[in-house]
Amino acid sequence: MPPVTLENVQAVVEKHFPALWSAVEAGLATCATLLLKNSVNPVALIYVGPAGSGKTTVLNMFEGATVKGVDLMYRTDKFTPASFVSNSAQVSTKELEKIDLLPRIKHKVLLTPEMATTFRGKLDDLTERFAIITRGLDGQGLKTDSGTHGQRGYEGDYLFAWLGATTPLSDAVWKVMAQLGSRLVFLMLDAKEKTTLDDLVAANYSQTPFMNNVIACRQAVHQFLEQLFVQHGGVRGVEWNPADNPKEVLEGIGRCALLLATMRTPYEREMPAQPESAKRVNAVLYNLARGHALIHGRTLLSADDLPMIAQITLSSIPDRRRAILLASAE
Repeated sequence: MPPVTLENVQAVVEKHFPALWSAVEAGLATCATLLLKNSVNPVALIYVGPAGSGKTTVLNMFEGATVKGVDLMYRTDKFTPASFVSNSAQVSTKELEKIDLLPRIKHKVLLTPEMATTFRGKLDDLTERFAIITRGLDGQGLKTDSGTHGQRGYEGDYLFAWLGATTPLSDAVWKVMAQLGSRLVFLMLDAKEKTTLDDLVAANYSQTPFMNNVIACRQAVHQFLEQLFVQHGGVRGVEWNPADNPKEVLEGIGRCALLLATMRTPYEREMPAQPESAKRVNAVLYNLARGHALIHGRTLLSADDLPMIAQITLSSIPDRRRAILLASAE
């Protein structure tokens, strides 16, 4: 079978879903972060958009990918942060080890097509969920305590990557994530153009069912990912030389990190602003940039990696602040 290049994948995706290529490319870059030998911080990229924006379609293209017959993806349609390390009183400690999510996603890509429930709820519940997520995204395991099972969990190398999807976030969610210094980053997907009667009639005339288009894209994505991981020796197979990083590209990533940390700072009247540390999100953006370089056949950064980082940075800013920022730049 001839090699599948990134250009091949792009051609297939743009043939069937032209508006979704940038989202697929960012997803591929997220997967590629698993190849980085010195990576500590897992990259979690969440697609955000209304119904019909293509979020689930993108994730469907990644589902089922393998490397030499071993699953690269782990999909779950019902996700709660507490499932990383379970503490159910109805299950024995021995049985809990079989259902804990964290060891099952180690060195894999977690796919969560429906995360709306994760981003909804009372403030205390949101705070608890995102505290667990933030700790899990340290990549060094997670330990929890409960009255039933005491302390249990995992410690060590628990690197994973994460692709998820949700509807637009509320102000409360942005506030909680800012307070906890969340490592989640986002990519906004716009709603598709309004469907007309002619569109519906044309769809029924089409000889290619929707799922066939998804399958064609999925095959290209899967082949590309397997080649990429085999070429680089699998998870943690790439030794990245920091000395080769162009300073101007690192500065671009750093500016995005500083902007993001500032724009996510919660505002309270008569309270001093306490911005999140830019170091955390800088590490995530740096990993994403390196993942982007890898899927483009490079083991060094270039200016070509910055547009994706800028797009993710803007998408990771609360809605109203992003709108003001974009309006001021016009």
